[in-house]
Amino acid sequence: MVQAIIMGKIEKEQPPAAPPEDEAKIQHLMDDLLGRIFKSPRTEVQKEILLGTLRDVRLKVNLPIRVKFSYENEQVIAEAEEINEFGFGTNSSEALVDLQRAISELYFTLEKEQKRLGMDLQKVWAVLQEKILRR
Repeated sequence: MVQAIIMGKIEKEQPPAAPPEDEAKIQHLMDDLLGRIFKSPRTEVQKEILLGTLRDVRLKVNLPIRVKFSYENEQVIAEAEEINEFGFGTNSSEALVDLQRAISELYFTLEKEQKRLGMDLQKVWAVLQEKILRR
């Protein structure tokens, strides 16, 4: 950096200032970038897990259930594709707990109504019976 002595004072030469419209663009880009960094801490969350528990003492997971995570409108979605069941939350833990609750409810509902199930729900019930044991 160039320094100049003017009237006994040392002044540092400043780089030329950006035109005002460029400053506004730069500020907008910085705000956008910082907003994404601070508002989106989900960059390192796992995309897929194998679920091995349902948090329901009446049920035991015999074979793990594959769960995929996705993000939509500031919400995390945990999806068990095999049984077309979802859980929602503000983070992956909340979404997973919601999914576990939904799977437990689905298990008991289908168990109770198994004689009245259509073909699609019979397939879901068969998957649940294979993967989950009643204690």
